[in-house]
Amino acid sequence: MKPIGNLFWAICTLLSLQTTAQTKNAFYIQFNSKGTQFRASENLSQAAIDRRMKYAISYDSTDYPVNQDYISTILKDTNISFRYSLKWHNAIVVESDLETLEQVRTHSFVKKVAFVGKTLPKQTSNEIPFTTPTLKLKESEITTLNLTPENYGVAYDQNKQIGVIELHQNGFDGNNVKVAVFDAGFFNIHKLPSFIKQQGNGLLTYAYDVVDLDVTMNDKDNHGTAVSSCIAAYDINKYVGSAPNASLFLFRTENAISEYPLEELNWCKAAELADSAGMDLITSSLGYNQYDDASLSYTWNDLNGRTSYVSLAAKLAVDKGIFVLNSAGNEGDKKWRKIGTPADVPAVLTIGAVDVKDRIGSFSSQGYNAEGKVKPDVCALGVKASVASTYGSYYQGYGTSYATPIAAGGVACLLQAFPNVRPKQVAQIIRETASQGSTPDSLMGYGIARLNLAYEVLKQRELENTTPYLMRTDKNEIVIFTSQNATIDYELFSKRSFLWIFKRKAQLASGQFQTNGAIGIINISELNIKCSKKYTLKVELSGNVENLTLKYNDLSLCSD
Repeated sequence: MKPIGNLFWAICTLLSLQTTAQTKNAFYIQFNSKGTQFRASENLSQAAIDRRMKYAISYDSTDYPVNQDYISTILKDTNISFRYSLKWHNAIVVESDLETLEQVRTHSFVKKVAFVGKTLPKQTSNEIPFTTPTLKLKESEITTLNLTPENYGVAYDQNKQIGVIELHQNGFDGNNVKVAVFDAGFFNIHKLPSFIKQQGNGLLTYAYDVVDLDVTMNDKDNHGTAVSSCIAAYDINKYVGSAPNASLFLFRTENAISEYPLEELNWCKAAELADSAGMDLITSSLGYNQYDDASLSYTWNDLNGRTSYVSLAAKLAVDKGIFVLNSAGNEGDKKWRKIGTPADVPAVLTIGAVDVKDRIGSFSSQGYNAEGKVKPDVCALGVKASVASTYGSYYQGYGTSYATPIAAGGVACLLQAFPNVRPKQVAQIIRETASQGSTPDSLMGYGIARLNLAYEVLKQRELENTTPYLMRTDKNEIVIFTSQNATIDYELFSKRSFLWIFKRKAQLASGQFQTNGAIGIINISELNIKCSKKYTLKVELSGNVENLTLKYNDLSLCSD
């Protein structure tokens, strides 16, 4: 799935490929074993080590480097060019011709050789120098406390829809959270007003371009620039992203002018680097199913969360303590219709797109995955979402590509608020607290993300509160916190007074609902309760959860 990119740059790059260099074939070579040793201090940053310790995650064979003797043997006396190794797959990616690769297959330590696409000839080293551009500013403060709707500019609605505004008001804006952005390019990102203060605070890092194998991140496609703005832009009264104080690490993994499995492997390499550098979160607005070479494409049965190259890497990233979000895809109104990969991975939080009125975007790719797992997981604004252009202005765009980083910034705020809660647990609470958490479907999954409710549930669990209580009530629903799966009996009564003397009480509805491990919801609209303009409807709620009585008087459901 190609991201929406800059056509001009794509054409220029294509012409450059045709006129200045000859493309080469890329191959994936996987080995049978490793036979290497692992030293955390040599293979991981201190931040990565600390993350493993915090979540009590042990090291395993996937952390061990690829055997250098195998690599040397493959490259010796051949015309094979080395691109990079993949320790999670125990493999390397190289450039060569098919005849030479046939000789490689004869080595006893080689398990698999596969053609993965075409590329310009490149050669890389083991040293990858991340760079952080900095600016000296007179005033570089980034704060989201006490911001007004006007301060958020055109980004207000997309932040409000998923509860990000409340997270900001509680003091959480992504500070100290490391976010890796995987995309097709970040053209002009260093010149935009949206990212000036990020550079003033050292929050914008050029990590690695796995396509061109360099660290020049701002000279290609503009899609990643727009995606990054959803998270980190800070341009008061014009645009404030969902986590403007997060540290962004930019990775280019996608070649926007072609579509081959090589881009999956680029994603895999970026995930390994993100893990090694201690990232907390990966947001990826990319996905794969159909390739330029149809023989390499996936069938629907392949999208089971464990078949594709990239699905393995996405799952391992989550297992290693990184929160991973990925766009569902924009195939909902096309022949394919379904999600791509790694959106098919159950542990990945897959994001669909809705409009500002909470209606699913027709283009938003549908679930489930091939084994019936709920996908997408949750939704955010992707229909007329506001994003930054490469010229310093803002425009409205369409795509799960934008819904994903909007949600990712909110997740970064949650990770800041609850740094010791495992990402898998945070993801599960996000699912349970979404707008249709107890009744997921194949279009919107668990519904619109409500990260403010997720925050409240995580807070209660941090306080070890097990007593059910009323979390929220409005004209649409009553939300009750529970610490367990339970069946709640309830009754709703209307109450009003006549001349402040005579009181009337009438039952409106009664029934049961099942909680889903975090919250229980009574949907008012489904109960056909009518609000009257003549009086404020007061409702009494009573119910039982394992012998605990819930009773709330005078809940104003129609006060507006």
